Amino acid sequence: MKNKIKFNLAGVVTMLYFFLFYSCSYDEDMVLENENLVENKGLIFDAPLPPIISDGPYNYKAKKYSFFTQNQEEHKGKYYMPVGGPSNYPFALIMHGNGFVYDEYDVLQRHLAKHGIASASIQWDSGKHDLSVNTEMTKHINLLFNQYPQLTNSIALIGHSMGGGAVVRFADDLETTTGKNVKSVISLAPALQHDMNVKHNLINTIKGLLVIYSGNDEDRYGAKSFDGREQSGFKFYDECSTEGSTFSNLFPAKDMIFFKDGRHTMYTDRSQQSLNYQYSGVNQNKVINAYILAHLKLYLENHQQYDQFFKYQRRPSNMPVDDVSKFYQQHTDAKKSVLANFENNSATQNYQGGAIVKSSSGINTMKVGNSWKLRPYSPHHTKAMRITWTERNVGSSFVKFKYPSSYNLSSYSFLSIRASQIYKNIYNITDKEQDFYIRLKDKQGTYSKKVKLSDFGVIPYPIKHSGSTIFPLQTPVSKLTKSAMASTLIPLSAFGNAINLSNIKEVFLVFDVPGHETGAIMIDNLEFYK
Repeated sequence: MKNKIKFNLAGVVTMLYFFLFYSCSYDEDMVLENENLVENKGLIFDAPLPPIISDGPYNYKAKKYSFFTQNQEEHKGKYYMPVGGPSNYPFALIMHGNGFVYDEYDVLQRHLAKHGIASASIQWDSGKHDLSVNTEMTKHINLLFNQYPQLTNSIALIGHSMGGGAVVRFADDLETTTGKNVKSVISLAPALQHDMNVKHNLINTIKGLLVIYSGNDEDRYGAKSFDGREQSGFKFYDECSTEGSTFSNLFPAKDMIFFKDGRHTMYTDRSQQSLNYQYSGVNQNKVINAYILAHLKLYLENHQQYDQFFKYQRRPSNMPVDDVSKFYQQHTDAKKSVLANFENNSATQNYQGGAIVKSSSGINTMKVGNSWKLRPYSPHHTKAMRITWTERNVGSSFVKFKYPSSYNLSSYSFLSIRASQIYKNIYNITDKEQDFYIRLKDKQGTYSKKVKLSDFGVIPYPIKHSGSTIFPLQTPVSKLTKSAMASTLIPLSAFGNAINLSNIKEVFLVFDVPGHETGAIMIDNLEFYK
């Protein structure tokens, strides 16, 4: 990932906040070759990054506790609190995975406490999928808040595996039963709870969702459901929110970190053990815990500089690189203007009601439908557009998205798009990232500079699973490869000063990057952010 967006820290604070194939339209006289390219070399970050990997400035205290209910059921947990820090601090509740226990998350809890965040990891019956789980969670929270009055009303829910499903399942209920403000939900390699409806449970509650998942998880590996959809962390990310152009904040900002490799134990203290595996999990666990910390700092304490790790996809300067597998990110702002998200199931009309047009030649395929049917290797749960292109003799292969009338983007700062490669397609090169240009056109007919996606993001080659699993595979390993989308955020300033952002008429995807004259990709969420 190349991070080349220029802004200062004050600027960050200011700017934040039926499967069908349709006949396609053509544009015969558009020639886009030999245009000026944007020079992105000078678009670099210069804002300092807050520390998230190294230890924080505070000491901590740890305490195991237990209590009995009226029916003599024992409830146990482990509480960590900061020492020497602020007089009040936020709180995170941690739900362990099935087959794990509550005291296997000490490394995470220590890291949070040293940075001023209290937490409790609780023992719960991970075989339960009903409201009794919410009752257990509520009892722990009420006990701790009564005992530690310095805890603030802002809380986060962190869950691993079956716990990752539980924190999503019960986020709404927990606000009702505790009266606390659940601002952050973090789901680590989540397993689905029975009767789970992600969109319903999260849409009215939280401010931010973070999903962390690995393409080589041996437990939650992404088995396929009867309709072909993958049951994995991507479901949680994709289904959490309504799609729309709105500023009503009815859905949360959401992020996903997708590691190319990594095991199901990497989220726990078992990562500190020496395993018969290709690399140690110590450093990967350190990175996971760092991003959990950043999410809590952003949503529990409203420190906007931590959004650099999510929206802007910056990496910590001291991130270990020796045995940490590569990861990709997705991000969606809560407040956005949508140009195309394909939920209307049309390859000819975008979200705004304008036309989707392809060049008269060069675009071999332009289909819209459910992503898992467009290509079975897609782990996503949204509709998307599949595009296949080849090199033209004259002009450039392109797809453009038109506004029905000119659109004012002058109050926006970024263009965002998600994209993935089509696995086993002859137009892609094995293990090579894909690329294309994006450019804008205003109502006066002026074209912007062409911006190369790879200057700001990446379209990764699909991630293969090793086939190593705890239980016999329910899905053949050949079907576990994940053509996962990654988000790219491009500053509108990169398109140059000649374009009139208050009268934008068209957005082009131009497929003539040298070395990428052919390709097959899937795209979604062409949007603009503040």
